[in-house]
Amino acid sequence: MVVLAVVLILPKGLIVPTDAQEVSFESSTSKTTCPFTIRTSFIFDNFTYVFNIIANNTAVFNFSLEGLDKGYLCTSRGILLYAYFVQDSKSSMVFLDYNLSEKWRRELPAYPVKYTNEGLILVKNPVFGSSGSSCVYILNISTGRLSGWFCPNVLGGHVSDVKLTDGRIYVTIGEPRRPPLETHALIYMKEGEKVKKAEITSIPGEGVGIRLLIDANERYVAVAYFLANEREEEKNGVCVFRTENLKKIACKEFGDGERPLKVKLKGNIVYVQTTKGVKAYKIISLW
Repeated sequence: MVVLAVVLILPKGLIVPTDAQEVSFESSTSKTTCPFTIRTSFIFDNFTYVFNIIANNTAVFNFSLEGLDKGYLCTSRGILLYAYFVQDSKSSMVFLDYNLSEKWRRELPAYPVKYTNEGLILVKNPVFGSSGSSCVYILNISTGRLSGWFCPNVLGGHVSDVKLTDGRIYVTIGEPRRPPLETHALIYMKEGEKVKKAEITSIPGEGVGIRLLIDANERYVAVAYFLANEREEEKNGVCVFRTENLKKIACKEFGDGERPLKVKLKGNIVYVQTTKGVKAYKIISLW
């Protein structure tokens, strides 16, 4: 019994400061240069963006999509135009080949957050303060079909970040809990039908500011976190987990309002770009 108690209280590992080497925080997603110039204009009366595709200083195509935000992507097979509403979690999009023929169009109850080699990632979040749930969708841009999705069972939670790697979907989300009111930062991992969950950290009160940034490699998952409540209290830091089961290895909290902006894993080193510079930590896993 004594041996068991000692094992249970031992830490799973450590993250210790190390020298910060030069590191790129940019995504390795492959990008295609657009052969056209794409300009947009906004019509406030009906919340519509007009996309004008220009070749040789001549407008050759235009398309209108409803939304308060907009974007476009050029891929090896064509151009994706999209507009969306973040608050209402909905988007409309059209995909054109490079002959400017329409290949597909669709609307989704989610808005795009990032493009990866695996596809376009979209997120549906509930209206702030409601008890709805969030979902993550992965869209195959070439076909317009969903290649994957995941809906964490978190009422009132808002997805903060998504990472796709090695057939796994990692999702970070803030969850309000009562009573007493607390905000918990969670990470989920979905691999096939298997789902794992772990808590990153928490803060008392309403989570009025939440940033939970993810990076992952074949061994580790790192989450750089920022939580703020209505009393202007903050928690900032980084936690590291094992990829296969989300067992927490260790965390390191930052001080003096130093907020994380980006996170990057390289082998057993986690780098965090903060508002005060770059921090680096070596991961020492004991289990």
